[in-house]
Amino acid sequence: MDTAVQEQEALGKPRRGRLTFYHPNAKGTGTALQLDLRMNRNGEDRYDCFFLEMARQKTAGRDENGRSAATFDWPAKVTVKLDFLDVCELLMVLEGKADHAGGQREGLYHENGKANTIISLRKNPEQGGYGLGLSRKGKQDGQLFKAQILLSDAEAIGLRSVFQAALFHLAFRRSLAEAAAPDIE
Repeated sequence: MDTAVQEQEALGKPRRGRLTFYHPNAKGTGTALQLDLRMNRNGEDRYDCFFLEMARQKTAGRDENGRSAATFDWPAKVTVKLDFLDVCELLMVLEGKADHAGGQREGLYHENGKANTIISLRKNPEQGGYGLGLSRKGKQDGQLFKAQILLSDAEAIGLRSVFQAALFHLAFRRSLAEAAAPDIE
């Protein structure tokens, strides 16, 4: 990571090129969400995916006019990787074909060597919109991160459109890149 990006993130500022939703509140308990489409470079052996990051509000902050200038705790964010099937599960909810992501589990379960994470998404009929949450528990330290953001219906339409547009590229970008490269014998 270059120095400018590290400085930006240390100051609690998100990097450019990400879809970001900020939902601060006067209590200082708001949440922000960032979505970053990651496409592999040629020769990389990983798979194309989204990184979904969530940060809790750090300060409510008020200026002399009573307006809020909230900040978010990006250094303490939680990041999850969304692959093709994860995106499809979230689209099921955003398109009204499922009540919540994850079927019987009430969320998408991700496990790595350090933590277990649940990604939840469900329609919120009481307030409107969609509740998207991350809950992570460390395996060794038991440290818990829990945050949720309520996306408006308009934000959900935008998110759905981004996910739909990206699915083709998540599935076939590598094949397209190989087909476009000249054969060298």
